[in-house]
Amino acid sequence: MEKRLVVFLILSLAIIFAYPFFMERIGGPTPQAPEVKQIPAETKQGSEPSSQTKAPTERPPIVEEKNAKEKVIESDLYRVVLSNVGGTIKEWQLKKYTKKTATGEVVPIELVQKGVSTLPLTLFTQEEPKGSKQLYNLDEKPVQLSPENPQAVVTLTSVGPDGRKITKELTFHNDRYLVETRIDTEGYSQGYEISLGTNFGIEDWGQQFGGSIGAISLVDGELHREQEAKINGTVVHEGTVSWAGLQDKYFISALIPKEAAQTGPVSVKKEGEKQIRLDLKVPAEQAGQKMLALYSGPKEYDRLVQVGVHLEESIDFGWFIMGSWLPVRLVAKPLYFIIRFLYQFSHNYGVAIILVTVLIKVLFFPVTRKSLASMKEMAAIQPKIAAVRKKYAGDRDKMNKELMNLYKEHQINPFGGCLPMLVQIPVFVALFNILYTTIDLRQAPFMFWIRDLSDKDPYYVLPIIMGISMFFQQLTQPTTMDPTQAKVMLFLPVIYTFFFLNFPSGLVLYWLVNNLLSIGQQYLMNREGLAIPKTGTT
Repeated sequence: MEKRLVVFLILSLAIIFAYPFFMERIGGPTPQAPEVKQIPAETKQGSEPSSQTKAPTERPPIVEEKNAKEKVIESDLYRVVLSNVGGTIKEWQLKKYTKKTATGEVVPIELVQKGVSTLPLTLFTQEEPKGSKQLYNLDEKPVQLSPENPQAVVTLTSVGPDGRKITKELTFHNDRYLVETRIDTEGYSQGYEISLGTNFGIEDWGQQFGGSIGAISLVDGELHREQEAKINGTVVHEGTVSWAGLQDKYFISALIPKEAAQTGPVSVKKEGEKQIRLDLKVPAEQAGQKMLALYSGPKEYDRLVQVGVHLEESIDFGWFIMGSWLPVRLVAKPLYFIIRFLYQFSHNYGVAIILVTVLIKVLFFPVTRKSLASMKEMAAIQPKIAAVRKKYAGDRDKMNKELMNLYKEHQINPFGGCLPMLVQIPVFVALFNILYTTIDLRQAPFMFWIRDLSDKDPYYVLPIIMGISMFFQQLTQPTTMDPTQAKVMLFLPVIYTFFFLNFPSGLVLYWLVNNLLSIGQQYLMNREGLAIPKTGTT
């Protein structure tokens, strides 16, 4: 191991631990496009944010009435509570996904946050900007879906004193998170806005990983992402809306128009700190009857693909520090499918991680071998390099020229040991992204005490073993470093162990297995005679 490897390890360390910092404080850049308009937060009531969109004059909070009614729809996947106040969704629990409360209680994931100003499926009209207070006729009889009763239709109707009518028809399915929605309006000449609600779909804002948490929409074939911290007032996307939603690391809620060309624009409004709302405009000419779908559930790749409108694009395989990167995406997506393929045989994502780590190690063995051979060649001429540096210590230009002549004389590429390592960085970053962001590892057990590969090791056993393995890995690799650099390298396992204590156990498992394989690989190379000689030897 030599100086270039020190730089590589420190760089990888910096990337790992700068990642959550930047995700929380910086996040990704908001795509800029001609149709996107920022409307300042101080926009007056009744002002027009665009030529096509006229904002309702008031956005009142939901008001509970004495005669409020609720209806429960329960399936194998979710538990939904509808309210007749505004004809909205009051609760949306995911049965197969849980979390621990502050008291340690395990409860289902709830995608509708308590106390928000706007509930999902609230309608705002120009004639009645306080539409959220309207009472709908709602049958309170609960619905229990099952394989024997796979589908149910729930109808909510509101008739005003002047005869104007709004009907919402929701079709629920036992085995899908998708709800078909039909909205009929009679007597409303100015169109309306249907709201996805405030923070509906954002279960966790994330303290360590910010990622793409916030609003997301596919308009005119272009993906738009808005993070709460970057929204100033209201953001409007005009064009053909394929879908628009709110998401966090693992979950998403999205409105999906059946006829995308007849809906829009999408508006995203910041209502406060970590409070964002998404609305979808239905123009007057399309306001009579509108068919939509509502997806609210986990970002499971196969389920999102089945929706058929590229909703799977909400999983950003290229996300890494301040943006989405094509090289990361090109590597991460195939790696993701390989891990899932291995899972089909092992039925354990921990085993799949081990297998893919072995596969990556085998794939890069020729590169690693070439790197070690180059490092050996460099080590062999270290005495000559030291002599040149000593002779021309006062003339850097002359020293660099003589060093290049020395490399040329011995047919050595000074970057030969570094470039193979750089090639591996996109793979490492891609695998880091997959293990940190995909829902597949959430609540996925490995063995013994590791019951959730997306969570930290509760007893810190894996990080400690990983640190020990890293220490022994260094002992197996003779070094050409000076004593100061050697001390830095001995301290790195301690630093890695400390920071990996709170990392997902799946990521720690990958790093541990990679270290163990590196030790074995180094042993084989030493037997082949590729060991790097000590400094000063030839």
